[in-house]
Amino acid sequence: MKPYPVMMNLDGKAVIVVGGGRVALRKIKSLLAGGARVIVISPELETELEELAAGDRVVWITEPFREELLDGYPDALLIFGTTDRREVNTAIHDAAVKRRIPCNIADVPDLCTFIVPAVITRGDLMIAVSTGGSSPALARRIREDLQKQYGPEYAAMTQLLGDLRKRILQMGNTSDENKKLFLDLVDSEILTALRRKDRDQALAILQAILPQEVDAENAIEETRMM
Repeated sequence: MKPYPVMMNLDGKAVIVVGGGRVALRKIKSLLAGGARVIVISPELETELEELAAGDRVVWITEPFREELLDGYPDALLIFGTTDRREVNTAIHDAAVKRRIPCNIADVPDLCTFIVPAVITRGDLMIAVSTGGSSPALARRIREDLQKQYGPEYAAMTQLLGDLRKRILQMGNTSDENKKLFLDLVDSEILTALRRKDRDQALAILQAILPQEVDAENAIEETRMM
């Protein structure tokens, strides 16, 4: 399978996870971080998942999987299968395909209609790595290497550039003028200043690049880590 990469907005969307073990827990944590409304189907849950259910962070259906359970969630956007039983995973896949819901069965590529990449997150910056299901272990290794290369300063950089972009676009300059300005910011030493948490250097760099109409000091003040 040669997948097509896409980022989905799951905020408030129903996502079903079948299984209650450690794999399910990892999936559910990332889904909750993305704002999804998670429904977990499993007779038993890991202790941490039980705590999430007790705190109303997830909806817990305390039954083995059967297709009819999906009737209660016609708006489900995705289905994840995390069990180690082939017959259950096949049933999840078949039900999802029948209802035209994308499904992912952990560690069973032939039962997946989508795959989940290895991801690192730095604030609003997200970097995804995929081997198309060929080698999740390799994808994880590359992710670990990227985690060393892209530190927390990239979260601050992404936030700062996002804030400045809004301010710059409000000025009404041409797209070519804006493009040059954005590239100047990205190519500057601002990232180094953020890595060092050097507020004065960061401010000086911004003031040298930005038009006077843009309040560089205010942008720095609103940036986390500074």
